[in-house]
Amino acid sequence: MNTFTGPFKLMMREMSLTFYINAAITFVLFAFYNILGFIGVADAGSFILFGPLFIVFLIYPFANFSGYKYILSLGGTRKQFVFALYLTAFIYGVISVVVLNLFYLITNHINGSINLLHLAELTKSSNWLVYVWVDFCWLFFLFSLGMIIKTIWFNYGTILSLSAATFLVVIGTIVVVFGDMGWLTELIFTKHLQFVAILLGIAIVFLLSAYLLMKNAPLEKSNRMFIRQKKAF
Repeated sequence: MNTFTGPFKLMMREMSLTFYINAAITFVLFAFYNILGFIGVADAGSFILFGPLFIVFLIYPFANFSGYKYILSLGGTRKQFVFALYLTAFIYGVISVVVLNLFYLITNHINGSINLLHLAELTKSSNWLVYVWVDFCWLFFLFSLGMIIKTIWFNYGTILSLSAATFLVVIGTIVVVFGDMGWLTELIFTKHLQFVAILLGIAIVFLLSAYLLMKNAPLEKSNRMFIRQKKAF
């Protein structure tokens, strides 16, 4: 596997099944919500359609990380694995955004009694490009969040990862309970375009950090800290 083509095809195959399953679930929800609207069961109701696709991008790095050992065993490199994973996520992210917003568009034209909740509604814009952009930023951020969590866990092991997660939860709880979170609420609900731009920036930082960690990643999940201690002795 001397070229990028092999790792890319492998990751596309890994992602395709996950995507098709969640696209099918999203379609079933789309059909179900519209049926409720047609029969008048949920007049003026608001329903969430983006849930399955958003969740799958969060768990995508966990579900498809198995491709790492296959790519390396076939002569591929760690960089090829990361780039293939990122490119595949980008491609299916664009497809997911198009499919999702197509469902929104169809619903708005055929069924006026059902409101499919869209996060872009917080921007107060009716421009379809804004809707696409908001969805893409959220998908990109969720993928990067899953990627950095999986990468840290893979490189440093369960104990250190859980310790770091516990520390962050404690700090977050203290900030929420004792701090003034009004600025964050205002940013999310009144300046949502700025908020998703920040999410995109965080996503880029996460992905770059994950790439740097994976450049010299072990062949299997390990604890780098313990390995270094053993080598020192």
